[in-house]
Amino acid sequence: MIILTLILAHLIADFYFQTEHMVKEKRKFLKLHLFHHAAIKFIFLLSIYFYQGNDFLVEVLMPTILLVGIHGGIDYLKIIFQEKTDNLVHKNAWNLGLFIVDQLLHVITILAVCYFTLQVDLKNTFHTILLLINLKEGLRPEIGILEGLLFLLVMLVLCTTVTGHLIRIMLGSLTKHISLFEGKYTLKDLAISPNSEKNMSEEYTYIVMKHQDLSRGKVIGYLERLLVVALILMGSFSAVGFIVAAKSLTRFKQMDDRDWAEYFLLGTLTSFLFAIIYGVLLKIVFFGSY
Repeated sequence: MIILTLILAHLIADFYFQTEHMVKEKRKFLKLHLFHHAAIKFIFLLSIYFYQGNDFLVEVLMPTILLVGIHGGIDYLKIIFQEKTDNLVHKNAWNLGLFIVDQLLHVITILAVCYFTLQVDLKNTFHTILLLINLKEGLRPEIGILEGLLFLLVMLVLCTTVTGHLIRIMLGSLTKHISLFEGKYTLKDLAISPNSEKNMSEEYTYIVMKHQDLSRGKVIGYLERLLVVALILMGSFSAVGFIVAAKSLTRFKQMDDRDWAEYFLLGTLTSFLFAIIYGVLLKIVFFGSY
């Protein structure tokens, strides 16, 4: 329960309290970002302390200081690496790698702090996880209401905000042409000669541009992944195809642009892949099979 609580606190501070502006100006807002982490982790640890704690200094204050301090060190190293690689050709791939390593280090930090200060038995925890996901034979442990709720909340954040952020890093930002493309129309100017013969003199191509609110696309991504997870939990795998069809239909005009079509396809397939993984994992954990 403690590990899930701290992971949830980390995700909330990293992906909800940290705005896009703070991400772009990470060095400038690092102290504010660490304050958010300190406040949220302190509140979460304090709630656990009131529920089953004995020593405020060891179970609340010390873990908060360690988690925030190490988090700040990891983030500072990430800032340095990002600043030194601003001119890389394959910057998206590098940023994706940094993001994944950064989050893994934060999770490892949480596990280490839980083990050394909160006396969490990691061996027993990993044994329980292996039994829950059917990777080890043995009596399947029962999930408590509180643990189940925490796990659902963690999966909700992963399925929506975290996955959306990861996909955006992987694909990069939309170029102006791709993000605004609405349609392409060609008009031919025909000149008629005195003997009534038609001769094409000029051809004009117009690209119609329209402002696109990218925040709507983010919400659509959240909803599509949640729907896929819900359909998998209900066993309706075939219905997932209807979501793909509905999403493609709304972008029908833009499919004429090859760059947009490839961007759309890659983003959609990645989004659905993560949603399927989350759905299968939830079904295994709560129902024992997929």
